[in-house]
Amino acid sequence: MVLLINKADLVPIWAISKWVKYLSKSYPTIAYRSSITNPFGKGALINLFRQFDIFHRDKKNISIGFVGYPNVGKSSVINSLK
Repeated sequence: MVLLINKADLVPIWAISKWVKYLSKSYPTIAYRSSITNPFGKGALINLFRQFDIFHRDKKNISIGFVGYPNVGKSSVINSLK
């Protein structure tokens, strides 16, 4: 499991930093802004997907799912990765 803090640009940097530090103790955590023109965290997320691919070389494909409450930006994250 990976935690993605979306809409990170709407929160002060100090608050995002504290949340990332706290949540990273349990799971890999990425602060993200899902802007199509200027996404933040996209490179880190893609690199994490690549690491999963390397770790699971025995499988042909890996599955990725996005889970969250309505209107938190799941589709925006997916669209920004295209």
